[in-house]
Amino acid sequence: MMDWKTPTLTDLETLQKCAATNDFFANVYGAANCVLYAKKFGAQIALEGGWLFLRLYEDQKPRFFFPHKIDGGLEGAEEALKLLAREADGAFVLKNITAAEKEIAARVFPGAQFAGAREYGDYIYRTEDLAALSGKKYGKKRNHIKQFKAKRPGWRFEPLTSGNLQDAREIEEKWLEEVLAFDADNAGGDQPSAAVRADLQIEKEIIFSALENFDCFEKDCGMTGGLLYVDDKPAAFCVASLLSAAVTDVHFEKCLFEFARDGGYAVINNEFSKSVKTEFINREEDLGIEGLRKAKLSYYPEEILEKYNGTIHSA
Repeated sequence: MMDWKTPTLTDLETLQKCAATNDFFANVYGAANCVLYAKKFGAQIALEGGWLFLRLYEDQKPRFFFPHKIDGGLEGAEEALKLLAREADGAFVLKNITAAEKEIAARVFPGAQFAGAREYGDYIYRTEDLAALSGKKYGKKRNHIKQFKAKRPGWRFEPLTSGNLQDAREIEEKWLEEVLAFDADNAGGDQPSAAVRADLQIEKEIIFSALENFDCFEKDCGMTGGLLYVDDKPAAFCVASLLSAAVTDVHFEKCLFEFARDGGYAVINNEFSKSVKTEFINREEDLGIEGLRKAKLSYYPEEILEKYNGTIHSA
């Protein structure tokens, strides 16, 4: 049996090495995400024979991810998958795997059944596109930014640092209050469901964990981000980290309602993109949420990284 454990800050260096040597584009394998979301999804990792294995739980059932060699490369992946099958002891689910990973799994498990998971497809953008917003297709975005800056001349952008983390916390606190109040109004005055409240509260805890351990995340996986101020008032923030040498992964982006109405999200997106050094930005999945999908598509991704779930019958 594999020695499974909950990933912690002490595992960041190993997780980041695996992400970097494999040139990951998929956010699920990012070091920061593995640690930050461990509690929410019951995520666990195992290190066996130079391979990193990852699993989480859904409805109290384990879901496995494609194993990756810590030193990079896919040589030996077939044997790693067979090891995973023995660990699962029968039928199991491979979750959020890429097209290339699906091909390997299909060779190892000929009877496997795969289904597309569009809601988990990563939105990959060229950093240059988000920073420059050039061309006719970005005309509306440029207009939103122009209108924001004209209406809010006292705006400024700052990189996220250990010196302004409290301002990001303040935004998250106020944003959560606004969202809960807005949902209640939309529901005719009824309070948001317990499930919605719980999910938003967990997200807040995850964000606070990232901020509280910012120095550690910054050191081991290049955590970065930005803050938007209007007349010295914190208005929006984003948190990101280095997924691999070519990709920066944006984990969170929040803007208070009064500024969002004027184009605050477009401004924080654009200003942060100007600071990014990698060729690509991963803005993660849309989770099948119509409004979120529309917003992500409006920035014209270079690619929506295909994802699949596979049911494996290993017996």
